Formats: sequence, structure tokens, C-alpha cells
Amino acid sequence: MKLDEYLKSNNTTRYEVAKISGISESSFKNLLLQDVSNYAGRFYRAIGLVLGKTGGQVYDEITADGNTVFNFLGKYHVHDKKRVTKLLDYMLYFKKNDIDVTSVSFSIFENEIESGDISGDEDDVLKVIDNLIENFKTMKENVESGNLPTLEKID
Repeated sequence: MKLDEYLKSNNTTRYEVAKISGISESSFKNLLLQDVSNYAGRFYRAIGLVLGKTGGQVYDEITADGNTVFNFLGKYHVHDKKRVTKLLDYMLYFKKNDIDVTSVSFSIFENEIESGDISGDEDDVLKVIDNLIENFKTMKENVESGNLPTLEKID
């Protein structure tokens, strides 16, 4: 989600955030050139101050919009620090290597819940997370070894 869209959805503007938080207009212009997930923590805290939220809440809300992994973690209330940290570490690695993994599909899991094949309880959710971690691990190993898929390899 873009910064201005986020502020608008929270009934505020850059001007109001700048006025209350002390962020300069030039700093806001620089923010608009960056990906929202790369803002310094002070910007999330400043926006949170205006909105009555924590910087972490602002970060989660502003970055989760297009990130199916974050959406899944939030939807199923995954708070296992070790697993979430591993996922985030892999996601940061891929981001640094310009590989987008934010649109991973969880439709098979959702379909299995809908059909009654699984209950979707915490154990099922953690299995999905563990599988995703293993897939990310394999993907990272492939990137590091230069074994990337090409169009000819993908069927």
C-alpha cells in the first residue's frame, strides 16, 4: 500500500503527520520515493503517534496489504517467534535479491479447510508455515548455487 493511501484510509494526511510529528516536508518527499517496507522505524513511530497506534502496528498494516504471507500469519494469529523470524529472514533475503515471495498462495490450505479435509487448527497452520520455511530454504539454496529456474525448466 502506498503511504498516501494508508494515511487517507486512516483519515489523515502527510501534512497532519508532519505537523504533529515534526517530520519535514522534504523527508516526506523522500519517503514517497521508497518502498513502504524500507522506511526507517522513526517514520512508522511518527505515523503511529498521529494515528494512536504503535510503529509496529503501522508497519504491519502498511506492508501487509499485498503480502499474502503476512496476511496468513495475521489471519491465523501465528505468534510462534522462531517460525515467524525464520520466515522474515528468508523474505528479507529474497527482497535483497529482487525475488518477490510476497504473493505466495495459500489457496490449497483454504480449500482443504472449506472441504472439511482439515480443521485448520493451530497444528495445521504450523504445518503450512513449516512447509513454507522448507520451501524458502530450498529456494535460497538454489539462488546461492546459481540454480535458478529458466523458462525452459518451468512446465
